[in-house]
Amino acid sequence: MSSTTLAPSPQEARPDPAGPRPAYRFVATLGLLGAALLTVGTLLHPAHADAGSPAAAFAEYAGVSRGMWVAAHLLQFGGVAGLVLVVVLLTRVVDGTRGSAWARVTTVFGTAGLATAAVLQAVDGIALKAAVDLWSGAGEDRPALFAGALAVRQVEIGLDALFALLLAAAFLALGIGLLAAPAGSRGLGALAVLAAGAAAVNGVTLAQSGFSATTMLATTVSGALALVWLLLVAVWSWRRALIQRP
Repeated sequence: MSSTTLAPSPQEARPDPAGPRPAYRFVATLGLLGAALLTVGTLLHPAHADAGSPAAAFAEYAGVSRGMWVAAHLLQFGGVAGLVLVVVLLTRVVDGTRGSAWARVTTVFGTAGLATAAVLQAVDGIALKAAVDLWSGAGEDRPALFAGALAVRQVEIGLDALFALLLAAAFLALGIGLLAAPAGSRGLGALAVLAAGAAAVNGVTLAQSGFSATTMLATTVSGALALVWLLLVAVWSWRRALIQRP
């Protein structure tokens, strides 16, 4: 047999030694979009009254139109979805011998967090507003309807606490994976770990004291860190996309 018959066919597909490239531009776009949606949704959400005082908070919520209320919460959910997708997609950077386990853990916690956020927005963005509007327009039934709205509020607090803890777990898993990854992503990994700590504190304070002054401070710090992290990921991912452009 001729030795030439052992040569591979020119049409035969050959594996790409570089492997699939992470979708850096997509991650950058999601990061910017998520940050924008979170910012706009938060600005549209009424927040002048003391959130720890249900009567004052409900009175403020009742003065907002249903359309504006739902829109603010949909924008917030869109921003959270962008954040979680960025967290999960960024695991491709650490997906390998050392990072694959952390990538899977990040994906599990991120998926659970996004599902919890969806239920949270259904409760806060729809159910709570409906209960508050019923209470606001009622007569003799106001005490009973206020108690009903307050019950919905407690469900919201529980879901918010669980979401914060799940987000903290996802950030922590991603941060550890990024810190073990090649140079160039350790800064994002360190900031992810810091954001995980802030989110965990937020979740614990929510569970222990509801929308207290301490909780609102923890929420502000946690949200600010997540927003900064998103923007830095967008910048870093865009630069990596330019570097790897063929």
